Amino acid sequence: MNKQKKYFLPVLLLGNLLCMMDTSIMTIILPKLQSAFNESLTSLSWALNIYTIFFAALIIPFGGLAERIGRNKFVFGSLIVFGIGSLLSGLAPDLKWMLLARAIQSIGAAGIIPTSMVIGLEHSTQANRNKIVAALAGVQGLAVALGPAIGGVIAEFWGWRWVFLINLPLVVLDLLLFFRAFSLKHELTNKTSIDWLGAVLSMTMLFCLSLGLIQGNKWGWQSLPIILLLGGAALLLIGFLFWEKSQKNPMIDLTLFKSRNFNGASLALVLCNYFLGGMAVLIPTFLTRVQGESELKAALLITPYSLAVMFSVIATSLVIKRINNKLLISLGFLTIALSYYLLGNLKVTDNYHQLIIADIILGIGYGLVAATANILAVADFHGSKLTASQSVANVLRQVGMVLAIAIFTAALSANISTAKKHTFNYAKQQIQILHFSSKQKNLLTAKIKKRLAPNNTQLEQNGQQFKTVRPQISKTAQQKLVKQAYQQQLELFSQKNKLLPTKIPKIVKVQIKQTVEKNVKSAIRQQEQHFKQQLAQLIHRIKTKLKQQLTAAFLNIYSTMFWGALLALLIVPIFKFEHQKEL
Repeated sequence: MNKQKKYFLPVLLLGNLLCMMDTSIMTIILPKLQSAFNESLTSLSWALNIYTIFFAALIIPFGGLAERIGRNKFVFGSLIVFGIGSLLSGLAPDLKWMLLARAIQSIGAAGIIPTSMVIGLEHSTQANRNKIVAALAGVQGLAVALGPAIGGVIAEFWGWRWVFLINLPLVVLDLLLFFRAFSLKHELTNKTSIDWLGAVLSMTMLFCLSLGLIQGNKWGWQSLPIILLLGGAALLLIGFLFWEKSQKNPMIDLTLFKSRNFNGASLALVLCNYFLGGMAVLIPTFLTRVQGESELKAALLITPYSLAVMFSVIATSLVIKRINNKLLISLGFLTIALSYYLLGNLKVTDNYHQLIIADIILGIGYGLVAATANILAVADFHGSKLTASQSVANVLRQVGMVLAIAIFTAALSANISTAKKHTFNYAKQQIQILHFSSKQKNLLTAKIKKRLAPNNTQLEQNGQQFKTVRPQISKTAQQKLVKQAYQQQLELFSQKNKLLPTKIPKIVKVQIKQTVEKNVKSAIRQQEQHFKQQLAQLIHRIKTKLKQQLTAAFLNIYSTMFWGALLALLIVPIFKFEHQKEL
Protein backbone atom coordinates (compact mmCIF):
# COMPACT_ATOMS: atom_id res chain seq x y z
CA MET A 1 0.00 0.00 0.00
CA ASN A 2 2.91 2.33 0.73
CA LYS A 3 4.30 1.64 -2.72
CA GLN A 4 0.94 2.46 -4.21
CA LYS A 5 0.82 5.74 -2.33
CA LYS A 6 4.33 6.53 -3.52
CA TYR A 7 3.98 5.64 -7.19
CA PHE A 8 0.32 5.80 -8.15
CA LEU A 9 0.15 9.54 -8.93
CA PRO A 10 3.42 9.70 -10.99
CA VAL A 11 2.24 6.71 -13.04
CA LEU A 12 -1.11 8.33 -13.76
CA LEU A 13 0.41 11.73 -14.45
CA LEU A 14 2.93 10.34 -16.96
CA GLY A 15 0.22 8.42 -18.83
CA ASN A 16 -2.00 11.49 -18.95
CA LEU A 17 0.90 13.68 -20.06
CA LEU A 18 1.75 11.42 -23.02
CA CYS A 19 -1.84 11.03 -24.18
CA MET A 20 -2.81 14.69 -23.97
CA MET A 21 0.48 15.90 -25.41
CA ASP A 22 -0.22 13.99 -28.60
CA THR A 23 -3.40 15.99 -29.15
CA SER A 24 -1.24 19.02 -30.00
CA ILE A 25 2.33 17.82 -30.58
CA MET A 26 1.77 17.49 -34.32
CA THR A 27 1.04 21.19 -34.80
CA ILE A 28 4.72 22.15 -34.82
CA ILE A 29 5.71 19.50 -37.39
CA LEU A 30 2.89 20.10 -39.88
CA PRO A 31 5.22 22.03 -42.25
CA LYS A 32 7.66 19.11 -42.28
CA LEU A 33 4.82 16.66 -42.90
CA GLN A 34 3.60 18.85 -45.77
CA SER A 35 6.98 18.38 -47.43
CA ALA A 36 7.33 14.71 -46.48
CA PHE A 37 3.82 13.66 -47.58
CA ASN A 38 3.22 16.38 -50.21
CA GLU A 39 -0.16 17.21 -48.64
CA SER A 40 -2.00 20.46 -47.95
CA LEU A 41 -2.43 21.88 -44.44
CA THR A 42 -6.17 21.19 -44.68
CA SER A 43 -5.55 17.50 -45.39
CA LEU A 44 -2.96 17.23 -42.64
CA SER A 45 -5.37 18.76 -40.13
CA TRP A 46 -7.10 15.38 -40.13
CA ALA A 47 -4.07 13.88 -38.44
CA LEU A 48 -5.00 16.19 -35.55
CA ASN A 49 -8.75 15.73 -35.84
CA ILE A 50 -8.77 11.95 -36.12
CA TYR A 51 -7.00 11.75 -32.75
CA THR A 52 -9.37 14.08 -30.93
CA ILE A 53 -12.55 12.67 -32.54
CA PHE A 54 -11.78 9.05 -31.62
CA PHE A 55 -10.59 10.22 -28.24
CA ALA A 56 -13.77 12.17 -27.48
CA ALA A 57 -16.11 9.42 -28.68
CA LEU A 58 -14.41 6.53 -26.85
CA ILE A 59 -13.58 8.10 -23.49
CA ILE A 60 -16.89 7.26 -21.81
CA PRO A 61 -17.53 3.80 -23.34
CA PHE A 62 -14.00 2.83 -22.39
CA GLY A 63 -14.72 3.95 -18.84
CA GLY A 64 -17.48 1.33 -18.71
CA LEU A 65 -15.31 -1.26 -20.43
CA ALA A 66 -12.61 -0.64 -17.83
CA GLU A 67 -15.08 -1.51 -15.07
CA ARG A 68 -15.89 -4.81 -16.77
CA ILE A 69 -12.25 -5.79 -17.34
CA GLY A 70 -10.66 -4.16 -14.32
CA ARG A 71 -9.42 -0.58 -14.29
CA ASN A 72 -5.76 -1.39 -13.67
CA LYS A 73 -5.58 -4.00 -16.41
CA PHE A 74 -7.44 -1.72 -18.81
CA VAL A 75 -5.07 1.21 -18.31
CA PHE A 76 -2.09 -1.12 -18.61
CA GLY A 77 -3.38 -2.53 -21.90
CA SER A 78 -4.26 0.94 -23.17
CA LEU A 79 -0.68 2.07 -22.56
CA ILE A 80 0.50 -0.75 -24.81
CA VAL A 81 -1.99 0.23 -27.54
CA PHE A 82 -0.87 3.86 -27.28
CA GLY A 83 2.75 2.75 -27.64
CA ILE A 84 1.93 0.72 -30.77
CA GLY A 85 0.14 3.73 -32.27
CA SER A 86 3.16 5.92 -31.49
CA LEU A 87 5.49 3.44 -33.20
CA LEU A 88 3.30 3.28 -36.32
CA SER A 89 3.02 7.09 -36.42
CA GLY A 90 6.79 7.40 -36.34
CA LEU A 91 7.13 4.93 -39.23
CA ALA A 92 4.33 6.45 -41.37
CA PRO A 93 5.29 6.72 -45.09
CA ASP A 94 2.19 8.70 -46.09
CA LEU A 95 -0.92 10.44 -44.75
CA LYS A 96 -3.19 7.36 -44.92
CA TRP A 97 -0.79 5.38 -42.75
CA MET A 98 -0.49 8.34 -40.38
CA LEU A 99 -4.27 8.62 -39.99
CA LEU A 100 -4.55 4.91 -39.12
CA ALA A 101 -1.65 5.15 -36.68
CA ARG A 102 -3.11 8.24 -35.02
CA ALA A 103 -6.46 6.47 -34.65
CA ILE A 104 -4.70 3.61 -32.82
CA GLN A 105 -2.93 6.13 -30.61
CA SER A 106 -6.22 7.78 -29.73
CA ILE A 107 -7.84 4.45 -28.87
CA GLY A 108 -5.07 3.87 -26.34
CA ALA A 109 -5.37 7.41 -24.98
CA ALA A 110 -9.14 7.08 -24.61
CA GLY A 111 -8.57 4.06 -22.39
CA ILE A 112 -6.05 5.86 -20.17
CA ILE A 113 -7.47 9.33 -19.47
CA PRO A 114 -10.89 8.74 -17.84
CA THR A 115 -9.91 5.58 -16.01
CA SER A 116 -6.81 7.26 -14.62
CA MET A 117 -8.98 9.96 -13.08
CA VAL A 118 -11.22 7.36 -11.42
CA ILE A 119 -8.20 5.44 -10.11
CA GLY A 120 -6.76 8.70 -8.80
CA LEU A 121 -9.97 9.55 -6.97
CA GLU A 122 -10.14 6.03 -5.51
CA HIS A 123 -6.68 6.49 -4.04
CA SER A 124 -7.45 9.93 -2.63
CA THR A 125 -9.28 11.10 0.45
CA GLN A 126 -12.06 13.67 0.61
CA ALA A 127 -9.53 16.19 1.89
CA ASN A 128 -7.13 15.89 -1.03
CA ARG A 129 -9.65 15.13 -3.78
CA ASN A 130 -9.37 18.63 -5.21
CA LYS A 131 -5.59 18.31 -5.35
CA ILE A 132 -5.77 14.99 -7.25
CA VAL A 133 -8.33 16.37 -9.72
CA ALA A 134 -6.31 19.57 -10.16
CA ALA A 135 -3.06 17.62 -10.65
CA LEU A 136 -4.47 15.30 -13.32
CA ALA A 137 -6.47 18.03 -15.05
CA GLY A 138 -3.54 20.41 -14.78
CA VAL A 139 -1.08 18.01 -16.37
CA GLN A 140 -3.58 17.43 -19.17
CA GLY A 141 -3.81 21.14 -19.90
CA LEU A 142 -0.05 21.49 -19.53
CA ALA A 143 0.52 18.62 -21.96
CA VAL A 144 -1.65 20.22 -24.63
CA ALA A 145 0.30 23.44 -24.24
CA LEU A 146 3.67 21.71 -23.99
CA GLY A 147 3.15 19.52 -27.07
CA PRO A 148 4.27 22.01 -29.74
CA ALA A 149 7.28 23.13 -27.70
CA ILE A 150 8.59 19.62 -27.10
CA GLY A 151 7.73 18.61 -30.66
CA GLY A 152 9.73 21.52 -32.02
CA VAL A 153 12.86 20.65 -30.05
CA ILE A 154 12.69 16.97 -31.04
CA ALA A 155 11.98 17.72 -34.70
CA GLU A 156 14.86 20.18 -34.91
CA PHE A 157 17.53 17.78 -33.60
CA TRP A 158 16.20 14.30 -34.42
CA GLY A 159 13.56 14.72 -37.13
CA TRP A 160 9.75 14.66 -37.08
CA ARG A 161 9.48 10.86 -36.71
CA TRP A 162 11.03 11.03 -33.25
CA VAL A 163 8.18 13.26 -32.13
CA PHE A 164 6.22 10.00 -31.96
CA LEU A 165 9.00 7.49 -31.35
CA ILE A 166 10.08 9.33 -28.20
CA ASN A 167 6.86 8.06 -26.61
CA LEU A 168 8.11 4.47 -26.66
CA PRO A 169 10.72 4.62 -23.86
CA LEU A 170 8.34 6.71 -21.76
CA VAL A 171 5.54 4.19 -22.26
CA VAL A 172 7.93 1.38 -21.23
CA LEU A 173 8.92 3.37 -18.13
CA ASP A 174 5.27 3.92 -17.21
CA LEU A 175 4.52 0.20 -17.68
CA LEU A 176 7.41 -0.74 -15.35
CA LEU A 177 6.28 1.74 -12.70
CA PHE A 178 2.73 0.47 -13.11
CA PHE A 179 3.68 -2.89 -11.59
CA ARG A 180 5.03 -1.13 -8.51
CA ALA A 181 1.96 1.06 -8.07
CA PHE A 182 -0.95 -1.24 -8.95
CA SER A 183 -1.93 -4.86 -8.83
CA LEU A 184 -3.31 -6.47 -11.99
CA LYS A 185 -4.75 -9.44 -10.10
CA HIS A 186 -8.02 -9.88 -8.25
CA GLU A 187 -9.50 -6.56 -9.32
CA LEU A 188 -13.10 -5.72 -8.62
CA THR A 189 -15.16 -5.69 -11.81
CA ASN A 190 -18.62 -4.51 -12.69
CA LYS A 191 -20.54 -6.03 -15.60
CA THR A 192 -22.19 -2.79 -16.66
CA SER A 193 -23.63 -2.42 -20.14
CA ILE A 194 -21.77 -0.19 -22.59
CA ASP A 195 -23.44 2.30 -24.88
CA TRP A 196 -21.55 1.54 -28.09
CA LEU A 197 -24.28 2.98 -30.32
CA GLY A 198 -24.00 6.27 -28.44
CA ALA A 199 -20.26 6.24 -29.10
CA VAL A 200 -20.79 5.60 -32.82
CA LEU A 201 -23.40 8.37 -33.04
CA SER A 202 -21.16 10.89 -31.27
CA MET A 203 -18.12 9.92 -33.33
CA THR A 204 -20.03 10.22 -36.59
CA MET A 205 -21.52 13.54 -35.49
CA LEU A 206 -18.09 15.00 -34.66
CA PHE A 207 -16.65 13.70 -37.94
CA CYS A 208 -19.45 15.24 -40.02
CA LEU A 209 -19.20 18.52 -38.12
CA SER A 210 -15.41 18.69 -38.51
CA LEU A 211 -15.43 17.77 -42.19
CA GLY A 212 -18.18 20.30 -42.89
CA LEU A 213 -16.36 23.12 -41.09
CA ILE A 214 -12.98 22.33 -42.62
CA GLN A 215 -14.21 21.91 -46.21
CA GLY A 216 -16.89 24.62 -46.13
CA ASN A 217 -14.73 27.24 -47.76
CA LYS A 218 -13.36 24.89 -50.44
CA TRP A 219 -16.63 23.17 -51.36
CA GLY A 220 -18.86 26.19 -50.78
CA TRP A 221 -20.99 26.77 -47.69
CA GLN A 222 -24.18 26.46 -49.71
CA SER A 223 -23.06 23.36 -51.60
CA LEU A 224 -25.02 20.14 -51.18
CA PRO A 225 -22.17 18.18 -49.52
CA ILE A 226 -21.66 20.85 -46.83
CA ILE A 227 -25.40 21.19 -46.20
CA LEU A 228 -25.67 17.41 -45.86
CA LEU A 229 -22.66 17.22 -43.53
CA LEU A 230 -23.73 20.03 -41.19
CA GLY A 231 -27.39 19.01 -41.34
CA GLY A 232 -26.39 15.42 -40.71
CA ALA A 233 -24.31 16.48 -37.70
CA ALA A 234 -27.34 18.29 -36.26
CA LEU A 235 -29.61 15.27 -36.83
CA LEU A 236 -27.03 12.93 -35.33
CA LEU A 237 -26.81 15.16 -32.25
CA ILE A 238 -30.60 15.08 -31.84
CA GLY A 239 -30.62 11.31 -32.38
CA PHE A 240 -27.82 10.92 -29.87
CA LEU A 241 -29.72 12.87 -27.21
CA PHE A 242 -32.90 10.86 -27.74
CA TRP A 243 -30.95 7.60 -27.62
CA GLU A 244 -29.11 8.59 -24.45
CA LYS A 245 -32.38 9.56 -22.78
CA SER A 246 -33.81 6.09 -23.36
CA GLN A 247 -30.78 4.12 -22.13
CA LYS A 248 -30.42 2.56 -18.72
CA ASN A 249 -26.63 3.03 -18.85
CA PRO A 250 -26.14 5.84 -21.36
CA MET A 251 -22.85 7.11 -22.69
CA ILE A 252 -23.70 10.50 -21.16
CA ASP A 253 -25.98 10.68 -18.14
CA LEU A 254 -28.25 13.58 -19.12
CA THR A 255 -29.36 14.07 -15.50
CA LEU A 256 -25.92 15.58 -14.88
CA PHE A 257 -27.13 18.66 -16.73
CA LYS A 258 -29.64 19.37 -13.97
CA SER A 259 -26.69 20.83 -12.08
CA ARG A 260 -26.04 24.48 -12.93
CA ASN A 261 -22.44 24.09 -11.85
CA PHE A 262 -21.97 21.19 -14.22
CA ASN A 263 -23.60 23.09 -17.12
CA GLY A 264 -21.41 26.12 -16.58
CA ALA A 265 -18.29 24.01 -16.13
CA SER A 266 -19.09 22.06 -19.31
CA LEU A 267 -19.32 25.21 -21.42
CA ALA A 268 -16.25 26.68 -19.76
CA LEU A 269 -14.20 23.56 -20.52
CA VAL A 270 -15.28 23.51 -24.16
CA LEU A 271 -14.48 27.20 -24.59
CA CYS A 272 -11.15 27.37 -22.75
CA ASN A 273 -9.85 24.32 -24.63
CA TYR A 274 -11.15 25.85 -27.86
CA PHE A 275 -9.11 29.00 -27.28
CA LEU A 276 -6.11 26.98 -26.10
CA GLY A 277 -6.35 24.84 -29.25
CA GLY A 278 -6.59 27.92 -31.44
CA MET A 279 -3.17 29.00 -30.24
CA ALA A 280 -1.61 25.53 -30.49
CA VAL A 281 -2.96 24.86 -33.98
CA LEU A 282 -2.01 28.06 -35.81
CA ILE A 283 0.92 29.82 -34.15
CA PRO A 284 3.55 27.10 -34.83
CA THR A 285 2.61 27.04 -38.52
CA PHE A 286 2.62 30.84 -38.62
CA LEU A 287 6.11 30.99 -37.17
CA THR A 288 7.63 28.28 -39.37
CA ARG A 289 5.83 28.78 -42.70
CA VAL A 290 5.23 32.52 -42.81
CA GLN A 291 7.98 33.97 -40.64
CA GLY A 292 10.51 31.38 -41.74
CA GLU A 293 11.59 30.41 -38.22
CA SER A 294 12.97 27.00 -37.35
CA GLU A 295 10.92 24.47 -35.42
CA LEU A 296 13.30 24.94 -32.51
CA LYS A 297 12.81 28.71 -32.33
CA ALA A 298 9.05 28.29 -32.73
CA ALA A 299 9.12 25.80 -29.87
CA LEU A 300 11.08 28.18 -27.64
CA LEU A 301 8.65 31.01 -28.41
CA ILE A 302 5.73 28.83 -27.33
CA THR A 303 7.36 27.47 -24.18
CA PRO A 304 6.34 30.43 -21.94
CA TYR A 305 2.74 29.63 -22.79
CA SER A 306 3.24 26.05 -21.58
CA LEU A 307 4.88 27.11 -18.33
CA ALA A 308 2.16 29.69 -17.67
CA VAL A 309 -0.49 26.96 -17.94
CA MET A 310 1.30 24.83 -15.36
CA PHE A 311 1.80 27.59 -12.81
CA SER A 312 -1.68 29.03 -13.35
CA VAL A 313 -3.40 25.69 -12.80
CA ILE A 314 -1.41 25.06 -9.63
CA ALA A 315 -2.00 28.56 -8.26
CA THR A 316 -5.72 28.47 -9.08
CA SER A 317 -6.19 25.09 -7.39
CA LEU A 318 -4.60 26.53 -4.22
CA VAL A 319 -6.79 29.64 -4.03
CA ILE A 320 -10.05 28.27 -5.40
CA LYS A 321 -11.59 27.86 -1.92
CA ARG A 322 -10.70 31.42 -0.93
CA ILE A 323 -11.80 33.38 -3.99
CA ASN A 324 -15.27 33.62 -5.52
CA ASN A 325 -15.34 31.15 -8.38
CA LYS A 326 -17.33 33.51 -10.58
CA LEU A 327 -14.47 35.95 -10.30
CA LEU A 328 -11.93 33.28 -11.28
CA ILE A 329 -13.93 32.21 -14.36
CA SER A 330 -14.56 35.83 -15.40
CA LEU A 331 -10.96 36.82 -14.91
CA GLY A 332 -9.86 33.78 -16.87
CA PHE A 333 -11.91 34.60 -19.97
CA LEU A 334 -10.96 38.28 -19.78
CA THR A 335 -7.32 37.23 -19.68
CA ILE A 336 -7.82 34.91 -22.67
CA ALA A 337 -9.49 37.78 -24.54
CA LEU A 338 -6.52 40.03 -23.78
CA SER A 339 -4.11 37.43 -25.15
CA TYR A 340 -6.16 37.12 -28.35
CA TYR A 341 -6.17 40.90 -28.71
CA LEU A 342 -2.37 40.89 -28.49
CA LEU A 343 -2.14 38.04 -31.00
CA GLY A 344 -4.47 39.81 -33.40
CA ASN A 345 -2.28 42.92 -33.27
CA LEU A 346 1.04 41.10 -33.13
CA LYS A 347 4.17 43.03 -34.10
CA VAL A 348 6.53 40.50 -35.64
CA THR A 349 9.40 42.99 -35.87
CA ASP A 350 9.97 43.29 -32.12
CA ASN A 351 11.73 39.93 -31.63
CA TYR A 352 8.36 38.41 -30.73
CA HIS A 353 8.21 40.10 -27.33
CA GLN A 354 4.49 40.65 -27.78
CA LEU A 355 4.00 36.99 -28.73
CA ILE A 356 5.74 35.85 -25.57
CA ILE A 357 3.55 38.17 -23.48
CA ALA A 358 0.43 36.86 -25.25
CA ASP A 359 1.66 33.29 -24.61
CA ILE A 360 1.95 33.89 -20.89
CA ILE A 361 -1.38 35.70 -20.62
CA LEU A 362 -3.23 32.93 -22.51
CA GLY A 363 -1.65 30.29 -20.27
CA ILE A 364 -2.73 32.19 -17.16
CA GLY A 365 -6.27 32.64 -18.48
CA TYR A 366 -6.58 28.99 -19.44
CA GLY A 367 -5.37 27.88 -16.03
CA LEU A 368 -7.89 30.12 -14.24
CA VAL A 369 -10.81 28.73 -16.24
CA ALA A 370 -9.74 25.09 -16.59
CA ALA A 371 -8.74 24.51 -12.97
CA THR A 372 -11.93 26.13 -11.64
CA ALA A 373 -14.21 24.40 -14.16
CA ASN A 374 -12.65 20.97 -13.56
CA ILE A 375 -13.36 21.19 -9.86
CA LEU A 376 -16.86 22.64 -10.28
CA ALA A 377 -17.75 19.93 -12.81
CA VAL A 378 -17.54 17.29 -10.07
CA ALA A 379 -18.49 19.48 -7.09
CA ASP A 380 -22.16 18.40 -6.90
CA PHE A 381 -21.66 14.65 -7.34
CA HIS A 382 -20.60 11.52 -5.50
CA GLY A 383 -20.32 7.86 -6.35
CA SER A 384 -21.19 6.83 -9.90
CA LYS A 385 -22.26 10.33 -10.84
CA LEU A 386 -18.84 11.62 -9.84
CA THR A 387 -17.27 9.20 -12.32
CA ALA A 388 -19.82 10.12 -14.99
CA SER A 389 -19.29 13.85 -14.52
CA GLN A 390 -15.52 13.53 -14.84
CA SER A 391 -15.89 11.38 -17.97
CA VAL A 392 -18.18 13.92 -19.61
CA ALA A 393 -15.76 16.70 -18.66
CA ASN A 394 -13.02 14.80 -20.47
CA VAL A 395 -15.22 14.49 -23.58
CA LEU A 396 -16.02 18.19 -23.55
CA ARG A 397 -12.35 19.12 -23.38
CA GLN A 398 -11.81 17.11 -26.54
CA VAL A 399 -14.87 18.64 -28.18
CA GLY A 400 -13.30 22.05 -27.58
CA MET A 401 -10.09 20.88 -29.26
CA VAL A 402 -12.00 19.33 -32.20
CA LEU A 403 -13.87 22.59 -32.73
CA ALA A 404 -10.62 24.57 -32.51
CA ILE A 405 -8.90 22.44 -35.16
CA ALA A 406 -11.92 22.54 -37.48
CA ILE A 407 -12.88 26.22 -37.09
CA PHE A 408 -9.39 27.72 -36.96
CA THR A 409 -8.21 25.59 -39.89
CA ALA A 410 -11.29 26.51 -41.93
CA ALA A 411 -10.86 30.21 -41.12
CA LEU A 412 -7.18 30.04 -42.03
CA SER A 413 -7.94 28.28 -45.32
CA ALA A 414 -10.42 31.01 -46.26
CA ASN A 415 -8.03 33.78 -45.21
CA ILE A 416 -5.09 32.29 -47.10
CA SER A 417 -7.22 31.94 -50.22
CA THR A 418 -8.12 35.64 -49.96
CA ALA A 419 -4.48 36.58 -49.23
CA LYS A 420 -3.27 34.80 -52.34
CA LYS A 421 -5.93 36.43 -54.51
CA HIS A 422 -4.91 39.88 -53.26
CA THR A 423 -1.24 39.04 -53.82
CA PHE A 424 -1.91 37.78 -57.36
CA ASN A 425 -3.87 40.92 -58.24
CA TYR A 426 -1.00 43.02 -56.87
CA ALA A 427 1.49 40.96 -58.91
CA LYS A 428 -0.46 41.49 -62.13
CA GLN A 429 -0.48 45.24 -61.54
CA GLN A 430 3.27 45.26 -60.89
CA ILE A 431 3.97 43.19 -64.00
CA GLN A 432 2.00 45.54 -66.24
CA ILE A 433 4.19 48.55 -65.37
CA LEU A 434 7.39 46.73 -66.36
CA HIS A 435 9.02 47.41 -69.71
CA PHE A 436 8.73 43.79 -70.76
CA SER A 437 7.19 42.28 -73.84
CA SER A 438 3.64 40.89 -73.74
CA LYS A 439 5.03 37.37 -73.98
CA GLN A 440 7.32 37.93 -71.01
CA LYS A 441 4.51 39.46 -68.95
CA ASN A 442 2.19 36.54 -69.72
CA LEU A 443 4.91 34.04 -68.79
CA LEU A 444 5.58 35.83 -65.51
CA THR A 445 1.88 36.01 -64.66
CA ALA A 446 1.45 32.28 -65.32
CA LYS A 447 4.43 31.36 -63.15
CA ILE A 448 3.32 33.55 -60.26
CA LYS A 449 -0.17 32.10 -60.44
CA LYS A 450 1.37 28.62 -60.17
CA ARG A 451 3.48 29.66 -57.18
CA LEU A 452 0.34 30.94 -55.45
CA ALA A 453 -1.37 27.55 -55.73
CA PRO A 454 -3.14 26.25 -52.57
CA ASN A 455 -0.28 24.01 -51.41
CA ASN A 456 2.30 26.82 -51.41
CA THR A 457 2.42 29.34 -48.58
CA GLN A 458 5.28 31.47 -49.88
CA LEU A 459 7.45 32.03 -52.93
CA GLU A 460 10.81 30.28 -52.97
CA GLN A 461 13.44 32.48 -51.43
CA ASN A 462 15.87 32.37 -54.35
CA GLY A 463 13.35 32.90 -57.12
CA GLN A 464 14.75 29.95 -59.11
CA GLN A 465 11.31 29.27 -60.60
CA PHE A 466 11.62 32.48 -62.69
CA LYS A 467 14.93 31.60 -64.38
CA THR A 468 13.22 30.82 -67.67
CA VAL A 469 11.89 34.39 -67.90
CA ARG A 470 14.64 36.17 -69.83
CA PRO A 471 15.07 39.12 -72.21
CA GLN A 472 13.95 38.11 -75.68
CA ILE A 473 17.31 38.63 -77.47
CA SER A 474 17.99 35.58 -79.62
CA LYS A 475 21.18 34.91 -81.59
CA THR A 476 19.39 35.94 -84.76
CA ALA A 477 18.33 39.20 -83.13
CA GLN A 478 21.89 39.77 -81.89
CA GLN A 479 23.28 39.21 -85.40
CA LYS A 480 20.73 41.64 -86.79
CA LEU A 481 21.74 44.29 -84.25
CA VAL A 482 25.43 43.78 -85.07
CA LYS A 483 24.74 44.09 -88.81
CA GLN A 484 22.72 47.29 -88.35
CA ALA A 485 25.36 48.88 -86.09
CA TYR A 486 28.15 47.77 -88.46
CA GLN A 487 26.46 49.45 -91.43
CA GLN A 488 25.95 52.62 -89.40
CA GLN A 489 29.64 52.72 -88.38
CA LEU A 490 30.75 52.14 -91.96
CA GLU A 491 28.64 55.09 -93.12
CA LEU A 492 30.02 57.31 -90.36
CA PHE A 493 33.59 56.32 -91.26
CA SER A 494 32.91 57.00 -94.93
CA GLN A 495 31.48 60.44 -94.21
CA LYS A 496 34.29 61.36 -91.84
CA ASN A 497 37.07 60.25 -94.17
CA LYS A 498 35.21 61.08 -97.41
CA LEU A 499 35.55 57.59 -98.74
CA LEU A 500 33.11 55.36 -100.49
CA PRO A 501 32.18 52.29 -98.40
CA THR A 502 33.75 50.07 -101.02
CA LYS A 503 37.03 51.96 -100.70
CA ILE A 504 37.41 51.39 -96.94
CA PRO A 505 40.39 49.11 -96.26
CA LYS A 506 39.51 45.56 -95.31
CA ILE A 507 41.55 45.71 -92.10
CA VAL A 508 39.57 48.80 -91.03
CA LYS A 509 36.29 47.00 -91.72
CA VAL A 510 37.43 44.10 -89.54
CA GLN A 511 38.35 46.48 -86.73
CA ILE A 512 35.00 48.29 -87.03
CA LYS A 513 33.11 45.00 -86.96
CA GLN A 514 35.01 43.75 -83.90
CA THR A 515 34.31 47.02 -82.07
CA VAL A 516 30.64 46.90 -83.04
CA GLU A 517 30.28 43.29 -81.87
CA LYS A 518 31.93 44.15 -78.57
CA ASN A 519 29.68 47.18 -78.03
CA VAL A 520 26.52 45.28 -78.96
CA LYS A 521 27.38 42.41 -76.59
CA SER A 522 28.10 44.90 -73.81
CA ALA A 523 24.78 46.64 -74.44
CA ILE A 524 22.96 43.28 -74.42
CA ARG A 525 24.65 42.34 -71.13
CA GLN A 526 23.59 45.64 -69.63
CA GLN A 527 20.07 45.11 -70.90
CA GLU A 528 20.00 41.59 -69.45
CA GLN A 529 21.36 42.87 -66.15
CA HIS A 530 18.72 45.57 -66.03
CA PHE A 531 16.07 42.97 -66.85
CA LYS A 532 17.30 40.70 -64.05
CA GLN A 533 17.30 43.62 -61.61
CA GLN A 534 13.72 44.49 -62.53
CA LEU A 535 12.73 40.83 -62.19
CA ALA A 536 14.46 40.48 -58.81
CA GLN A 537 12.80 43.67 -57.55
CA LEU A 538 9.44 42.40 -58.78
CA ILE A 539 9.88 39.06 -57.01
CA HIS A 540 10.96 40.82 -53.80
CA ARG A 541 7.90 43.09 -53.88
CA ILE A 542 5.57 40.15 -54.49
CA LYS A 543 7.17 38.07 -51.73
CA THR A 544 6.92 41.00 -49.33
CA LYS A 545 3.27 41.50 -50.26
CA LEU A 546 2.53 37.80 -49.85
CA LYS A 547 4.19 37.71 -46.44
CA GLN A 548 2.14 40.72 -45.35
CA GLN A 549 -1.04 39.11 -46.62
CA LEU A 550 -0.30 35.74 -45.02
CA THR A 551 0.57 37.41 -41.72
CA ALA A 552 -2.79 39.17 -41.81
CA ALA A 553 -4.48 35.87 -42.76
CA PHE A 554 -3.25 34.29 -39.52
CA LEU A 555 -3.55 37.23 -37.15
CA ASN A 556 -6.99 38.40 -38.30
CA ILE A 557 -8.40 35.13 -36.97
CA TYR A 558 -7.31 36.11 -33.46
CA SER A 559 -8.75 39.59 -33.89
CA THR A 560 -12.10 37.99 -34.72
CA MET A 561 -11.92 35.38 -31.96
CA PHE A 562 -11.14 38.12 -29.41
CA TRP A 563 -14.85 38.96 -29.41
CA GLY A 564 -15.68 35.30 -28.89
CA ALA A 565 -13.53 35.25 -25.76
CA LEU A 566 -15.43 38.26 -24.42
CA LEU A 567 -18.77 36.63 -25.24
CA ALA A 568 -17.64 33.60 -23.20
CA LEU A 569 -18.31 35.74 -20.10
CA LEU A 570 -22.02 35.16 -20.75
CA ILE A 571 -21.73 31.68 -19.25
CA VAL A 572 -20.71 33.02 -15.81
CA PRO A 573 -24.32 33.57 -14.57
CA ILE A 574 -25.03 29.87 -15.18
CA PHE A 575 -22.94 28.85 -12.18
CA LYS A 576 -24.67 28.53 -8.84
CA PHE A 577 -21.50 28.03 -6.81
CA GLU A 578 -23.37 26.18 -4.09
CA HIS A 579 -23.04 22.45 -3.68
CA GLN A 580 -26.31 20.79 -4.57
CA LYS A 581 -27.59 17.61 -3.11
CA GLU A 582 -26.49 14.49 -4.88
CA LEU A 583 -28.66 13.95 -7.96
